[in-house]
Parts: sequence; structure tokens; C-alpha cells
Amino acid sequence: MAKQVEENNHDTLLLQKIKAGDEYAFELVFKNYYPHLVLLAQKYLGDKDLSESIVQSVFVKMWENRKTVEIRSLRGFLVVAVRNKCTNELKHRQVVREYEKVNDHKEEAVWMSFNENVYLQKINNVIEELPEQRKRIFKMSRMDGLKYREIAEKLNISPKTVEVQMGKALKYLREQLQPLKKQLLATIALLMML
Repeated sequence: MAKQVEENNHDTLLLQKIKAGDEYAFELVFKNYYPHLVLLAQKYLGDKDLSESIVQSVFVKMWENRKTVEIRSLRGFLVVAVRNKCTNELKHRQVVREYEKVNDHKEEAVWMSFNENVYLQKINNVIEELPEQRKRIFKMSRMDGLKYREIAEKLNISPKTVEVQMGKALKYLREQLQPLKKQLLATIALLMML
């Protein structure tokens, strides 16, 4: 019991320092809670990479909102935030599965009319499916033209994390856009025959 009280007092002091912008205090909280939160997320999702991404995004949001958010229990706040993100991810997966089920039964004739906006919209939709932090990193790199080091500084994460997240984002985009690539090639071949 005394250990719990001491831990709560320590967390309260760290929260006060974080609210004041103390990056070292934030780093201590991150190092202390990160491994446990990733394990918690993995129990929900069964995916280590996605779990790490979700936990990182919780910490990023906590840092970004440090001045306005009221946290009574650090452990409770982090556990609830990670659990909520995992629940949202599982709901998103279910929606995607339902969408795919419905669309598996329909033939798409969109490829017949070459419309740049259709393809751009599909690409944007796939980007929007990325986990929150991975999407933010991808957009900062590809759309804002920032270097990995600059992204890492802005998001308060390591350049290696940025590199790993970009690799995963690009792999996902390649996999998801493969059918679009085939449609585009078929459309170009059809147009060349006219």
C-alpha cells in the first residue's frame, strides 16, 4: 500500500513537470509505462507493430495536450487511453471487413473511364486507413517534405521510429494499391488500343 502511495505521489510530481513542458519527466513516464502499455494493446490487437504505434500515438497526444488535459491517475489515464484506441481500431477493422464483404460481390467498372480524381481519391482513402501516428508521419514526409530527423523532432520520437513507421506505411500502401495499379495499367492499355 505504501509503495502504491509513493508511486502515485511520484506520478503526480511527474505530471506537474510534464504540464510545465519538462521533456525529461515525459521521457521517464514514457520509459516506465511504454512496455506495459504495448503488452496491453497486444492483448487486444494481436499485432505488436500496431500496438507500438497506438501506444506511441497516446503518448504524442498526451504531450500535445499536456497543458489542457486533467489527469488524476497517470496509470489509469494511459490504460484507458490505450484501451479506447484499441477498441476504435477493432471497430475500424470490422467496418473495413464489412465494406470488403459488400464490395466483393460488386464488379467495379470504374477502370473503364480514366478519371484522375477517382484514383487520387482511392489513394487518399488508403492513406487515411493508416494508424494515426503512421499517417501523420507519412503525410509529414511525403506531403510536407520533411526529413525523418525533422519529423522525429516535431513528434518527440526517435528518427529510427520515424524510419520504421514510414517503412510500414509504404508497405501497406503498396499492398492496398496493387489492385489500383492493375486497373490503371488495364485502362492505359485500353486507351492505347483506341
